[in-house]
Amino acid sequence: MRRLGFVLLLIGSSLGVAQQPAASTLTAEQQALFDAARNDFSEHHPELALEKMKRLHAMIPENPTITHGAAETAVVVGDRDYAISLLKERTTSDPDDTFALEWLARAYAESGNGAERDKTIAAVLKLHETSSDEQFRRADRFLVERVKLANGYLDIYYALVPFSPYHVYMLGRQVDAGNALLQQITLESNDGDQPGFAKQHPDMAAKGMRRFSMDTYSADRTNPDGTITQTQGLVGFIDGQPSYDDTKARMLKVANGATPPLASRSGLPVPKSN
Repeated sequence: MRRLGFVLLLIGSSLGVAQQPAASTLTAEQQALFDAARNDFSEHHPELALEKMKRLHAMIPENPTITHGAAETAVVVGDRDYAISLLKERTTSDPDDTFALEWLARAYAESGNGAERDKTIAAVLKLHETSSDEQFRRADRFLVERVKLANGYLDIYYALVPFSPYHVYMLGRQVDAGNALLQQITLESNDGDQPGFAKQHPDMAAKGMRRFSMDTYSADRTNPDGTITQTQGLVGFIDGQPSYDDTKARMLKVANGATPPLASRSGLPVPKSN
């Protein structure tokens, strides 16, 4: 996974050490303000960091790292209108800014604007096919939305390309309030499920449609011999790829315990790309 933001992984954030602006681009005052914002972020005070990042962006709106950091922090805090305004301007001036485009998709998703979310996801997928950014080209998914649960969160990822041997198209990582992984919920399209689908629905298969399934995977378990395995649960099959909103709704039912798996298998090896 790529840069996930402070809530998930501070070190990859635009406010992380590796992402700070070059010293020559900031005055002493601006550098001090950036360092203070980064400190607020690391001490779990993103709202204080946002105040400083807004001031800093007003000083140097042309600096892409500052724009990234201000927008990302705004999304984390919930000031999505501000984030969208920054990211729309940034992606207009630089359509190849993958970081801004991914965070714009998330800002739209978390603001409930499904139409713009889907449009921006499509733009991210198209850019992934043509981008010269090697890090981005190697990525296989990006975070679209963090949904608050009764006790924790569901982080929803969209595949840039279907990944793992199971061909995962969307991934939901359910974590507790401390961000510890509880389970993963996938929308996948296993090749092994396609022959039966083609026999049952030859007209749909002829159009290139596939059978999908929703599955759950337990948190990884390390066995005494050093191998890592997990328990897989089948929630159900879906003929044809469901929409983002349909998939999200199904994932939330699973995460909230309303739709338990129909069957499960234990001791499955963990795919390297999971």
